Amino acid sequence: MNETDWAAQTFEPIEFVADRLDIASPHPELRTLTDPHIAAKLLTAETRSRLEAVLEHFPGTPTILLSGGVDSIFVAAVAAQLGIRPHAITIVTSGETDGAAAAAAAQALGLTHDIIRLSADDVVHLARDVMNRLETSELWEVTAGIPLVAARRSFDQISDLGPILTGSGADAILGGGRKLTYPVDSIDARDELDRLIRAESASNFREMRLIPHFYPALLDAYADRLVHIFQTVRWWQVVENFAPPALFGDHDGRPVDKLALRIACSEQLPDGSEQLAWGTKAPIQRSSGLMEVLAGAARGYAAELPGARTYTNPMTEDAESVATRLYLAILQKS
Repeated sequence: MNETDWAAQTFEPIEFVADRLDIASPHPELRTLTDPHIAAKLLTAETRSRLEAVLEHFPGTPTILLSGGVDSIFVAAVAAQLGIRPHAITIVTSGETDGAAAAAAAQALGLTHDIIRLSADDVVHLARDVMNRLETSELWEVTAGIPLVAARRSFDQISDLGPILTGSGADAILGGGRKLTYPVDSIDARDELDRLIRAESASNFREMRLIPHFYPALLDAYADRLVHIFQTVRWWQVVENFAPPALFGDHDGRPVDKLALRIACSEQLPDGSEQLAWGTKAPIQRSSGLMEVLAGAARGYAAELPGARTYTNPMTEDAESVATRLYLAILQKS
């Protein structure tokens, strides 16, 4: 698809692309852009355009959910290049791996920064709150919701709150966290990448998911200001042209994903901080430490079950045994 056929730029916080376009049907023949540097320039131009539209529409102090990964760092860096320095918010726990990278990015970009550190008790309390709001205990929904509810502490302190920026969705459309079976310059790799991206995006970029009201339930009035920079029809039309060599390659002798985005990010960061574009990061549910904290809480609960320490200790035994203990306790109660 040519640029003239792309949808107009939008300030809409989020567009459910799979509800507007048939993005599930395979079209590997569209993936013709192989040069990661050309793709990087396109990513930067589109991010600037999207941010300009959003910032013009939403007055007030912008914030960014800065996880410490390349997606949110890139959005923050492009905003800074536009002369806008959003207030950064990072949610971490005792077992996190995000805080240092997020703090380094905020300092390099001259951003004010709240690092909200959650104790184990905070995480359990927030998990209960999220489950009540979403009416589900589904693991990934709850652990995705906890950082958003926790971030409300910072939102509440900003009297003229503007847009809340997030890099959510970049992994889906750019193959983040994926590994290809075939050589990147092969037709098989192109077909595989197209299939992977379309399957994940078609599943996630739609309104009727497990929890259709996910963001309003968690953020109330703030939900209308949560801007998913990469979740628009135009963004989808841009990146469905990216071939595997634009997204997968090597850096300093190590394989990397989202290659074009990392190149673009390194070009937008100030001198001396470019390495932040090349860090690896797990999904926020793990990298924030939430999974580790909740797993610890589960062990603690299992350890308090009647007779639990008679033969082994749930605080140190293998995870399979802990899961089985908890399931047996559920069976007994039912």
